[in-house]
Amino acid sequence: MFGLASFCRVLLVFLTILTGSESISSMILEPIKSTGEEVGLIFIPGAYIKAEQYRKTARAIQLATELRVWVALTGNYFYNVVNTNEMSMAVDAAISELKKAGMTSETYVGVAHGWGGYYLRDYASDSRLKALVLMGSTITRTTSLRDFPIPLLTLAAELDGVTRITRIAVEYEKLTHNTTGFFKGLYRTPVIYIEGANHAQFASGELRPRLKSADLKADISDKQAHREIGKYLNSFLTATFSSNDSQIDEALDQLSVAFLRSVKKFQPFLDVRNLDTDGEESMWTLLAQEYFAEEYGGRVAVSNKILQNPWFFGKEPTISFNDDHMIIGTIALIHARDRTDFRKLLRGKESPIEINMKLVSKDAIWKALGSQNDTSLRSEPNTCKSLNRLALILALSSSSEEARERYFSRGRPIILENDAMRGFNTLWAPTSLQTWEDEEGLHVRAIALVTSNDHYCKVMSPYRAMEWVNVDSLRAYRAQG
Repeated sequence: MFGLASFCRVLLVFLTILTGSESISSMILEPIKSTGEEVGLIFIPGAYIKAEQYRKTARAIQLATELRVWVALTGNYFYNVVNTNEMSMAVDAAISELKKAGMTSETYVGVAHGWGGYYLRDYASDSRLKALVLMGSTITRTTSLRDFPIPLLTLAAELDGVTRITRIAVEYEKLTHNTTGFFKGLYRTPVIYIEGANHAQFASGELRPRLKSADLKADISDKQAHREIGKYLNSFLTATFSSNDSQIDEALDQLSVAFLRSVKKFQPFLDVRNLDTDGEESMWTLLAQEYFAEEYGGRVAVSNKILQNPWFFGKEPTISFNDDHMIIGTIALIHARDRTDFRKLLRGKESPIEINMKLVSKDAIWKALGSQNDTSLRSEPNTCKSLNRLALILALSSSSEEARERYFSRGRPIILENDAMRGFNTLWAPTSLQTWEDEEGLHVRAIALVTSNDHYCKVMSPYRAMEWVNVDSLRAYRAQG
């Protein structure tokens, strides 16, 4: 069916072809240094952000480097939004204007912000650009940093509410997985974050209301953010293009320090994310069952298997014995988020929607171990709500001290509601974990099914709790509609 969205796309293509590159402008900033290798930065703006809003960012880069940096701030895109059809024209027009202004080298670097990065990344792979800088943006999830054809700096803002820090953690993970070329990748495709900055501070001035409401409050000033941008771009550009050995050594050292800071920031996110699943088992489900059996210490071992429906629906947890040790077999189903819709990916959560667990009940463990006469071990049954509390504890303990301080001082809390009970598997299985936001915070209600042998829980992922603590809790609540 040829709907309104399809019509608008066709109209956009037609108007782009009709107007051509004449509509796209390039504001040229000449170098402030008279010596050094000549580099031309071509800025591609975020959605609805004007070219001049990057002037202070560009100037901070020029001030931070010994390179002779030219800048072309592109703008005047159709409807002020970068699109595929205008990208080539924008870069070609910028190069033409840079040459007219006096630039003689062919060293052009694309610098894109937010939405602009999602288009420039595809164009840059086979273009006249010699390197790429993505600010609050990323390459595709399935593209490895190692295979990206030109040097790439991924520069994140810690308090970016548009391209959240958990999405940047995926890019950091790509860098660490490149074991054979790790040190080369550390300098060729660095992944760096600016502490306390937000999405808007890659530019200057106000964002459109919708983007502004999605972004988080920064902890540093625009001037500080621009200074940090200048510092990291200088390190990347110098390491990539300079011929001055001492400057290169200094740049490589700064990139190494930045990487170590990134390790401390991003690795805890990945560690908590990996509790959900390693592909075959759910460590979070293992921890949940161990929590239910904590009174029995070393007498109980737990295994887990991740299944999908319909197999998960018909499977039950098991108890077996190896000598005097009980072995509990648990089952998990991970409800991951749909990542096929491009628009959802820009601000989409990285964490699963919910974790479905089929556990053995505390009472069944007590009976199976023959502990009827040891009443000290027969404590009150656990609840699925207690697992959500444990998820929050894990999230807080894994977050940085600064993140915890923000959460407790200005964040909206996670509010744990009592379990919603279901009497049968046929009622429990189709019922989703209940979550809703209001001015008070994020309400979470687990879905539970308890029998004499089993304890089924639909609960929050620790990674969802960590995303809430670090990102979503800091965003002002906006009622839907």
